Amino acid sequence: MDKVTRYEWHGSWLLLTLLGFFVITIPIAVVYFITRLLKIETQVSDAQKLSEFLRSKK
Repeated sequence: MDKVTRYEWHGSWLLLTLLGFFVITIPIAVVYFITRLLKIETQVSDAQKLSEFLRSKK
């Protein structure tokens, strides 16, 4: 079994933009981005077939 890992971000783009706009709040924006990032790991039987399928969809 192969493991496929993907990341999804579940935060507010508006809040991230406002935090990144001011130089003093950029570290807070980075922490906000990292804490709202979700890591999803999925077990698949053949990662190569999945990769080929996803590339053919584009």
